[in-house]
Amino acid sequence: MLQQFASARAIPLFARPSALPVCNPSVLPKFGVMDPVAVFAASPQELLAARHALETGRGGNVWESPAGCLMVSAAMRLTISGQRLPFLQYLVSMAVVQAVREEAARCLQGGAGLEVRLKWPNDIYAGEYKIGGVLCHSAYRDRAFHLVWGLGLNVGNRAPTTCLDRLFEEAAVARSLPAPPPARPERLLASLLGWLEPAVDGLAQHGFQPFQPGYLRAWLHSGQRVELEEAGSRVALTIEGLTPDGYLLARDDAGLAYELHPDGNSLDFFRGLVRKKLPAAS
Repeated sequence: MLQQFASARAIPLFARPSALPVCNPSVLPKFGVMDPVAVFAASPQELLAARHALETGRGGNVWESPAGCLMVSAAMRLTISGQRLPFLQYLVSMAVVQAVREEAARCLQGGAGLEVRLKWPNDIYAGEYKIGGVLCHSAYRDRAFHLVWGLGLNVGNRAPTTCLDRLFEEAAVARSLPAPPPARPERLLASLLGWLEPAVDGLAQHGFQPFQPGYLRAWLHSGQRVELEEAGSRVALTIEGLTPDGYLLARDDAGLAYELHPDGNSLDFFRGLVRKKLPAAS
């Protein structure tokens, strides 16, 4: 049977997956699965679905998931500073990468050669293909943040692009290994939650700084050149990392530092960035 685990800083967290309870579908329309306060008031605090329909993505986009995906929504109540809260989505994304690497190691005798990376802020990529994404919603109530994070990861559905099973098979062929077994969604989720639980506690106590080197190793953007359109002209910047607030840190060719924000109008964050000049380091 599943056991909930908790910490002093993040309570309650999740249930370990082997027989995750499923919320009564008749309850969901009453509050919407991404209403953090209402979801937390319901039971259970974890939703694991074989398929989702009429779900909401970034910017209010609607999507539906086919069979073969790991679809999870989890509710958390966090006593954490508001400045640290935005980094929770980065931790969830890192946990997904870690879980995929662990599953690849099980299926591929070490997992070497499988490239899984993060596209800022919350997309999971394998090579040129997006295979998953993370989305977080939060509300503040009763001196705590009530948060729902959701994950969609393409495990076994081969259309229209690719999935973990196909990636594992291609890696096995490239390394002359036996055909790997299918990836197991419940094992992926167990690995994800096992990494995430202490990480959330660490974020509450120490902030994101201890995790940032690992995040930057996993993401796609260090050294990436971007161009911003401002007043009819183009400004070239090079991405270096994250600012203390979790936005993109970039420098222009003169060495001046800027914080890059999405403008909220573009589906591709990197096609709609606005900049804020940062003070020079003392």
